Amino acid sequence: MAEWNERCTLNENVTRRLFHRVLLGLTLVVANGSFATPVEPAPRPLQAKSSMRITRHLAAGLEYLLVEPRDVAPDAELPLIVVLHGRGSQPEPPVGPYLDLDVPVRVILPRGPLRSGDAYSWMPVSAHGGESRALNDALRDRMTELNEAIGIWRDRHPTRGLPILTGFSQGGILTATFALTHPESVYRAFPISGWVPTSLAPRTFDAFERHVPIHELHGADDAVIGAGRTRDQAAALRELGYPIVYEAIEGAGHEMHPEMLERLREEILRALREQPEATDAAGLS
Repeated sequence: MAEWNERCTLNENVTRRLFHRVLLGLTLVVANGSFATPVEPAPRPLQAKSSMRITRHLAAGLEYLLVEPRDVAPDAELPLIVVLHGRGSQPEPPVGPYLDLDVPVRVILPRGPLRSGDAYSWMPVSAHGGESRALNDALRDRMTELNEAIGIWRDRHPTRGLPILTGFSQGGILTATFALTHPESVYRAFPISGWVPTSLAPRTFDAFERHVPIHELHGADDAVIGAGRTRDQAAALRELGYPIVYEAIEGAGHEMHPEMLERLREEILRALREQPEATDAAGLS
């Protein structure tokens, strides 16, 4: 019996000490929560497992993701690739080098300013039915914003030459139309599954002006933005003199088909190899 009483007393003492510790801990938590200055949690990387350095910025009213190789200094001068997403989508940063390019590049992925369901768009209406006033008006606004943003990006992020521009669907429409109307701002353009509204397409060609080489990729089975419209428009512009190539991807619909991505990769690599070291005129005396 004496042994039992001794064990009870010991357990009571242990329980009392634990209770006091818990009470003291709660008091400190309340005190810190009430009076201490809150500490901001460290910002989480946008993609912790990425081999790229990904940061978020704002320029000309456009929020964008900046994707750079982790082993390259932020102030390094690199070629710039701007990627425009489609309607009802949003920027998707790559976990590795963009398109598995084996040369260091800086990639900017701007986000469309208009809501589209749970995602975003560049124009408030679909391009499925052709051009409309709502589509054209928004497209003009987006081109103004994009042109201003490109100037900011080149100043903010050291850029070798002019940027390469590519985009899918609505992003493809913006890519192609921008390249035709703002040739001073783009080095090469690769619109995917897009076209240029007829009222915004050029009707004349001036051989003394600069014209951006455009390589259009389109799914041959695209049921959203018919391939025939893009093909015929490219042929008409090429007949005027514009350096436009149209390429249909067999078996592809309105999608980023694997073969389309591979062709895009090959053509961007070709453009990077041909890109001059600077945009200044060369060979002038």
